[in-house]
Amino acid sequence: MQPILKRQYIIVLLPAVGLFLTFGLARQLNFITPGQFVIPSVLHSMVFILSAITAIAGPLFFRTLFAHSMRKQTQVPAKEFLSFQRKILWISMITPYFAFIAVLCDFPRFFAAAIVLMTLYAVYYYFPSQKRINFDQKIFRVK
Repeated sequence: MQPILKRQYIIVLLPAVGLFLTFGLARQLNFITPGQFVIPSVLHSMVFILSAITAIAGPLFFRTLFAHSMRKQTQVPAKEFLSFQRKILWISMITPYFAFIAVLCDFPRFFAAAIVLMTLYAVYYYFPSQKRINFDQKIFRVK
């Protein structure tokens, strides 16, 4: 189970890391200047809220929904548990792309810092380590 989740984690996260590296290199070589990409200030707060949803609220909601749907079962099938873990990974790994938007569009410091912190949280917390998977398997009584 862990190799499948790690593979998905890397596949989803690698393009975001590539975007950050490419953007950083383009800024260092002065291909992109600060303030070149500007979006309306209303969108700053919208991207911030979407980041909070994808990093914290969305995975928590799906975890609660999964726990509620499995509440009457004595054991959770491994296939359903894997599907649940994959959904949480997909949701949480959207956050790095919001961080890229915040950095690219030179968001105000508060919004950019908060979005980057939520990204770091999502990338760290939802990493599919064996320890975390085993813990979740114990909680949900996976076969």
